[in-house]
Amino acid sequence: MKHVRLYQNIPLQINEKLMLDEYASRHLAKVLRFPQGQEITLFNGDGKNYLATLVQVKKYCEVMVHTCAQNTSESRLDITLIQGIAKGEKMDFLMQKSVELGVNRIMPIFSERCVVRLKGEKLQKRMTHWQKVIIGACEQSGRSIVPSLAPAMNFKDFVNTEFGNGFVLHHRAKYSLLEMNKVN
Repeated sequence: MKHVRLYQNIPLQINEKLMLDEYASRHLAKVLRFPQGQEITLFNGDGKNYLATLVQVKKYCEVMVHTCAQNTSESRLDITLIQGIAKGEKMDFLMQKSVELGVNRIMPIFSERCVVRLKGEKLQKRMTHWQKVIIGACEQSGRSIVPSLAPAMNFKDFVNTEFGNGFVLHHRAKYSLLEMNKVN
């Protein structure tokens, strides 16, 4: 049986019994039909993996945390992705793959030629959806630190912020990343 990793947004302690949240409980009980007594890995964004045993499978699943170990699969690089908001499921796919590749922060940007125009409640729903995509990518890829999702902003506002060094990846660039000099 495949080993399952689940995100829980609560402090985790060794030798502690806890109830999983509604989403994780439903996923284990209804989707995976996970049997009682099986082991799962929990993480909460602190960079550690918590090995736990499923004690009870009901509406809310109960687990017992046994061990804690530092996750060594995290990248040592500090990478921020500033991404123009893409249409449809392309943005979900982009976020998923960037998390799997080790990005630490994602900043969605509305650009001049951006087709997607989100405001108010629709923007908030989309940001919540993207956060779920990021957590799902962490569960799948074995990461234990959840990348942050910055509030969406206009490109003009972003350019006027102090951000530091970076690269702009452009399909018509004169130089590839391999030809660039190392930035200190």
